[in-house]
Amino acid sequence: MSVRFARSATKHRISKESIRHVIAHCGLSFEEPPPTGPDEGVPDRRLVCLGDDATGRPLEVIAVEGRKDELIVIHAMELRNKYRSQYEEAKKWRL
Repeated sequence: MSVRFARSATKHRISKESIRHVIAHCGLSFEEPPPTGPDEGVPDRRLVCLGDDATGRPLEVIAVEGRKDELIVIHAMELRNKYRSQYEEAKKWRL
């Protein structure tokens, strides 16, 4: 699967290498709707990947489906409290 990056993906200064690591080794991934709800021209599903980068820093990465076998990363940042409980629960099962 190929990974592309929207300009917004590195807004929080998370490296593309760290983002790729989380996607490849995420402890938990799930789909959620966009924050504003469905809109014409906006993908109606976002893939959320929660996991650690190679240094152990917990990150959240959000991507949308592109063309066949392609993810477009639209958001990446250090893990927020919004996803903390899901991340911690998944981490129990990985250890």
